[in-house]
Amino acid sequence: MKLSVIIPTYNEVDNIGKLVQSLNEMDDLDKEIIFSDGGSDDGTRQKIAEAAEIYGNIVLVDNPGRYVSHAFNHACKVAKGSYIALIGAHSVYPADYFRVCAEHLDAGTCDAAGGFLLHRGRGATGEAIACAMSTKFGVGDTEFRTEPEKKYVDSVAFAVYNRRVFDVAGYFDEELVRDQDDEFHYRMNSLGLRILLIPELRVTYFVRNTLRGLASQYYQYGLYKPLVFRRVISSVRPRHLVPSLFVVYLVSLPLALLNKVWLLPLVLYCLLALFFSATSSLSLSARLITPFIFPVLHISYGIGFLTGLMKFRKQAH
Repeated sequence: MKLSVIIPTYNEVDNIGKLVQSLNEMDDLDKEIIFSDGGSDDGTRQKIAEAAEIYGNIVLVDNPGRYVSHAFNHACKVAKGSYIALIGAHSVYPADYFRVCAEHLDAGTCDAAGGFLLHRGRGATGEAIACAMSTKFGVGDTEFRTEPEKKYVDSVAFAVYNRRVFDVAGYFDEELVRDQDDEFHYRMNSLGLRILLIPELRVTYFVRNTLRGLASQYYQYGLYKPLVFRRVISSVRPRHLVPSLFVVYLVSLPLALLNKVWLLPLVLYCLLALFFSATSSLSLSARLITPFIFPVLHISYGIGFLTGLMKFRKQAH
């Protein structure tokens, strides 16, 4: 079998039918679709069983660990494909996504491949969040979000892997609730395995549509990043550290009472937030919201990172 597509699920009953249909219509690759379910109780498992009666390539495995890292590892060990893909149920993939990735893997030009993310949101707030997550001011030099260029990268979303990668690098770290794919990709890089970003493969990624949802997401990203660094120290990049430094700076703002110069970084930050908002192609209402998205994103990540530093430092001792 050419390809195994692994999809972690938990209460996704509304997405299963159309997802299976779209995956089977995408290309003519010989593939299986493995749902790794974390104990859904909304009819998801029944929906998967119904899909299996229609399509002969559907597999359901249990994921008692509930999280993505457990889901992928459980499914990966029963997968039959020469290539293994991990995808999300809330994104839309181009029709040739798997085929093009497989062609690059066949040619031996990389060990894993993935596409470029197009961020989309619903309503003015969702649009503003999508915009912020697409800018370097928002997420730094995260290449698969901000740099649509064909090149080898630190990480990609929704990667397609050559199966032999797991013989060399092992599997996902099950201690990580978030950042598990980043840590795995950094581990791949440290072992000399190559990850290729294919910019013409545009994946539509649907962002959180509320500030609360965004804050929770990026707090979790920051929380587990120090543990990622403990695993692969070479993965540290400036974009990982700047938000926590920004949080420390905000805490120190009372120093501006002694010297007004201490306010300059905050003024510069506000000007950059306004610049990226004003130069976007968003609607007026979304542009007015975007300046407030950047601090939510950065402060949430920074607080998570600092909390993670203290948490995992205590665990280490």
